[in-house]
Amino acid sequence: MTLSLDQARALCPKHMAHGPCGGVRDDARTAPASTAAPPSTTTPWRSSPRKSADGTCEVGPHITCPYPLILDQLPWRLTKGTQGHDATPRVWHASGRLARKLAAGEFVILAELWPPANADLSQVIARYRALGPKVDAVNVADSPLAQPFMSSLAACAAFKQAGLDAIMNLSCKDRSRIALQAELMGAGALGINAVLCITGDHPALGDHKTARPVYDLDSFGLIRLARRLRDEGRFDSDRAVEGKPDFLIGAAGSPFTQPVNVQAERAAAKVFAGADFIATQAVFDLDRFAAFTRQMADFGALEHGRLIAGIAVVTTLAQAHWLNASVPGANVPATFMDTLARTLPSKRRRAALQWNAEFVSRLRRIEGVHGILLYAMEHDVESLGELLALSP
Repeated sequence: MTLSLDQARALCPKHMAHGPCGGVRDDARTAPASTAAPPSTTTPWRSSPRKSADGTCEVGPHITCPYPLILDQLPWRLTKGTQGHDATPRVWHASGRLARKLAAGEFVILAELWPPANADLSQVIARYRALGPKVDAVNVADSPLAQPFMSSLAACAAFKQAGLDAIMNLSCKDRSRIALQAELMGAGALGINAVLCITGDHPALGDHKTARPVYDLDSFGLIRLARRLRDEGRFDSDRAVEGKPDFLIGAAGSPFTQPVNVQAERAAAKVFAGADFIATQAVFDLDRFAAFTRQMADFGALEHGRLIAGIAVVTTLAQAHWLNASVPGANVPATFMDTLARTLPSKRRRAALQWNAEFVSRLRRIEGVHGILLYAMEHDVESLGELLALSP
């Protein structure tokens, strides 16, 4: 079957101009497609997998992703010679500890936060403050799994007021380009130092399945929108901005989702579109991730942007099984699962954290990696502190 890009966009539930997203499945997997296990109070994440065929969409097994069929038509392809190897030095924007360290090429540590489903952040801020100075910024999710939580903008403002750097996640799923620009201007006004631009989980994955998705833009479009506001002081309509926002621009990378042969190229293209850093989904295969990193470097992307590796801090066998069954590209090593299975239940948490610490130590030795993003499984923020205490 021969498709045009316009036909592929019409078939995609997210109508992406720069697909495929990170939700293409490579085997029998089940929705949802989040990196960290969702709270069991809102999503039955221990339920049995819903079988799906190779190359199907995260939205449902009845949809096959069209983009692998038209890879040569996608506008971000660097192999076409239209982008890549940009010789222009990157100007590092924004203030704050995270921006300074990334500009200097220092290793950074980020911690993921799912905002609470209530209006009180005091306990959440206290738990993240307890992680101490090792954490450079808190990455605040935006309605993860297409479920309503406190807004990322509000949560980031509260963390900023408490003296902690925060990264505002901004999703295209709920907003037109008008609303996206309003959020970006709000982030600038509140002194938020970084924005992570994502396409976002489809509402079919959440608990408001009749909600209408927007997807006026995808992540590439949002990156360019943010870059134009910040660097040129122009809205998408070309109207001038009085008082430009100033923040780092981040984007997501998917090293292990299908089609894996173009994921490094797609991440590199996001850097050339304007992303200052790429934060990836959880890494479990160091050899494949090292190859992904080398490929990004070959495109020249790591001369301009920083690569931050995702780490899902798994502490139980149930979490490992959920990741393997539910998350596209996730493949928790059998050695880790065997280690936990052979360990006394009372000692499994310590054994799991020790394994994670050794894994992080090995990952830090991969050339081109400038940081890690720690995902707390089931909101277990304390596990992040325990891991950091074990890590060098």
